[in-house]
Amino acid sequence: MTDADRLPRPLERFAAPLVLLVAIALRVREALRAPLWYDELYTQGAVNRPWEEVMRVMRADVHPPLHFVLAHFWTFTGHSDLAVRGLGILAGLAGVFVAWGFARDLFGARAGLFTAALVAVHPWHVYFSQEARSYPWLWLFLSLSAWSAWRWSERGERRDAVLFVLSSALALWTHYLAGVVLALQWVWMLARLRGDVKRSLAWTGWHVAIAALFAPVMPLWWTQLHRAGGDHWMPRPTVGDLYEAARKLAFGASYLVPVVFVLALAPLTSARTRRAASHALGSGLLPVLACWAVGTTGLRVFAPKYMMFAIPTLCALLAAGTLRLPRALSATVTVALLALALRAGFVRAPYPEADALGRAKRVLDAELRAGDVLFHADTHTLLFGEHYYPQASHRLLLMGQRLPYYEGGHLIPDSVRVEAGELVTTRDHGLRWFALAARPAGLDDRAAATLFEAASGAPAETLGVVRLWRGQPR
Repeated sequence: MTDADRLPRPLERFAAPLVLLVAIALRVREALRAPLWYDELYTQGAVNRPWEEVMRVMRADVHPPLHFVLAHFWTFTGHSDLAVRGLGILAGLAGVFVAWGFARDLFGARAGLFTAALVAVHPWHVYFSQEARSYPWLWLFLSLSAWSAWRWSERGERRDAVLFVLSSALALWTHYLAGVVLALQWVWMLARLRGDVKRSLAWTGWHVAIAALFAPVMPLWWTQLHRAGGDHWMPRPTVGDLYEAARKLAFGASYLVPVVFVLALAPLTSARTRRAASHALGSGLLPVLACWAVGTTGLRVFAPKYMMFAIPTLCALLAAGTLRLPRALSATVTVALLALALRAGFVRAPYPEADALGRAKRVLDAELRAGDVLFHADTHTLLFGEHYYPQASHRLLLMGQRLPYYEGGHLIPDSVRVEAGELVTTRDHGLRWFALAARPAGLDDRAAATLFEAASGAPAETLGVVRLWRGQPR
């Protein structure tokens, strides 16, 4: 590390606490903006039950078991929105510091600090690392994998190889997408080690060890693979989807896409940083392109939100590229990028379904009474209602539709499913009732909506992507 790469001592002392405070504040703020939505409520519905039931639900899902296990044991912290989302926040904060170490080792201390700051304020890292899902853990383990792979390639120490094997295996136990990233990283490193037979064999041997650690999940993966092939929600990606992933990576701003990616590729033009930049590229942006290319063939591995695993490595490249600029310009760009990233996070609206459910919650908090009946045209609003209004009586009106796995088919008991006659009976008995339907749900709610409107005698109140009907006058 050269003197130019070092941080002033006061900054070195206070930078870590400052970055941590900013990262915590932004993630807690995001966690309190809107209630839990379907994906999070699905996870909570899966893990808030006895261990044997957690395993049954997990086997009927299409994801590896690690996050189910972590979330199940995390339930001891409580069931408030912040407590539920705290597990992801913990992983997100750890991810900030892993990104710091990764960029520091590749590009120097200044780049490490700038990378940590960028990841701490990145609007999509902030969002997904407070969502009660597996994504922040996947990103953490993939970042650890990329970091330890670099350290092993540079120093050849066994402890780095052990960390690489463990973090890579944990990534696979968290999300199967890790397999695509790790496979490309393996090929990428082999290309770097060409001519060094001993180290190439060692590198391949570490991947054999990863496969051995993943082996217990293989029967589950095979079963889930066939289930996902029969029921899937992800269409083949388009060029527009690839651009949407790029826009999200560039702090959610279209005008920043060319700026961010030009700066991120700049370290490849310098002999001093080319090898490190190549490693960061092979651990992040290239796997994104590979997932998109594979996805166009029909293998369901690409969705823009899945590709946010590349945020830490992209931020490392972006930091290195920015610091290559003349000092005054570099300082200006640094401040501008951090300010724009912060602004993007504050102006970004909450996730549409979560925002709409929050608006519905404000209505129901004021009007719903114990014993009222709450009808649902989909499992999105059903899980929402059961979580926030256990005092109500919940009914799922599917109008003859089948529930696929991604709509909670293996999670919803038959006891809450009813036919249209139940709504008529409830109305005829003079009971107070409400009805909810969410447009993002993967079910056709048109027949149920028509029935709700006819029974209520009034059109729905539209609350974003959620509609609400009242069965009694206000």
